[in-house]
Amino acid sequence: MIARSDLTRRALIASVLLAMASPALASAPKKKEGKEGEAPAPDPIVKLQPIAIPIILDGRLLNYVFVNLSLKLAPTVPATVMDGKEPFLRDAIVKAAHDKPFTAADTYNEVDAVKLKAFVMSQAVGLVGKGKVASVDIVKQIARRQLPLPAGARRPSPPAPSNLEH
Repeated sequence: MIARSDLTRRALIASVLLAMASPALASAPKKKEGKEGEAPAPDPIVKLQPIAIPIILDGRLLNYVFVNLSLKLAPTVPATVMDGKEPFLRDAIVKAAHDKPFTAADTYNEVDAVKLKAFVMSQAVGLVGKGKVASVDIVKQIARRQLPLPAGARRPSPPAPSNLEH
């Protein structure tokens, strides 16, 4: 049999824990209900885990570039649309990177962004449906090793400073 002092102690502990939790619950962000005058909620963004993309030239592995991608979804699409689908998308990207590499023509330290974005968009549309993914963004690229530019390749030089004196 439980003594009365044990019940009182348990009730006291429970009330203290509840009192400590209530400010946190009260300050939790409220869901927007779309009232007049409020800005619309930003488009949902799904951030993918970093993906190691091989940089391959003539069948030879030169480097790996770790790429962070994000998918910007259409405004009416919930972010949960990608739940459970990211592994399939990542797998398709890695397989494609080995079959037809996303190697840029002017560097071995970055991927061909246009080619990668187009491929990811096509795969995302196949996974979640047309019109649900608005855009694909490359957030960050980190090369495993910094390699020199390919022979004969030139990166665009920055514009020369303008001379304001006439």
